[in-house]
Amino acid sequence: MYQAQRLEEIITLLEERGSLSAKEMVDYFQVSKDTVRRDFSILAKENRAQRTHGGLLSIKKQPILGFKDRREQSSKEKEKIASLAKELISNGDLLFLDVSTTVLELAKILEKEVSIFSHSLDNALILGGKENVDFHILGGKFHKKNRFYYSLEESDILNSIKFDLAFFGAASLSDGQVSFEDQEDVLMKKRAFKTSKTRVLLAETSKISKHSHFILSELADFDYWITDKEPDIEIQRSLDGKTTILF
Repeated sequence: MYQAQRLEEIITLLEERGSLSAKEMVDYFQVSKDTVRRDFSILAKENRAQRTHGGLLSIKKQPILGFKDRREQSSKEKEKIASLAKELISNGDLLFLDVSTTVLELAKILEKEVSIFSHSLDNALILGGKENVDFHILGGKFHKKNRFYYSLEESDILNSIKFDLAFFGAASLSDGQVSFEDQEDVLMKKRAFKTSKTRVLLAETSKISKHSHFILSELADFDYWITDKEPDIEIQRSLDGKTTILF
């Protein structure tokens, strides 16, 4: 079987199953591991599938992973985004930090004297020990999968706070909308989004191919979108004059 034929067969199998392992394809095609790795790399490069550790995911069917799983992915890209985001922060700023693995990278490298509100357990663990940070945790019921707190009373507190900057992650950027998996999480974010002077989105371009359920806002509603690489020209045109893109 030629490589082109094998690639099409892999896509067909991927559409049927949603995910494939390298071992499955070695056995299926009776080829070497190196051959399968090359096939997987080609499909990922062509944006026809997503590489995972030891396998391949259908882009149409790829799941929104939990916080712990997301934290292990694309660390270099997240670090790059966080480094660019840090440049927007000044001493004395009042910040909101979202529940996000990319925002968590920003929390790790924050050095300025700032005040921060967040409903993220992981942000609290990182920022609670920094002497230069006046950190406030927004409590409530703990949601284990994505490691955040929510209560209506705590979210109402955000209505009376005018943040200098608010940093948000994203589960999905499909259709030009920033969306997430948890309704309670989005209710908390909306309060901070509404009362912030400057709204900053930290999200990789790969989020465009993912799909989630609860919408925070349109991508064009953000002042900045900091991402890992240059977005498609059509997306840039749609945001021209609305959102500054940094990458």
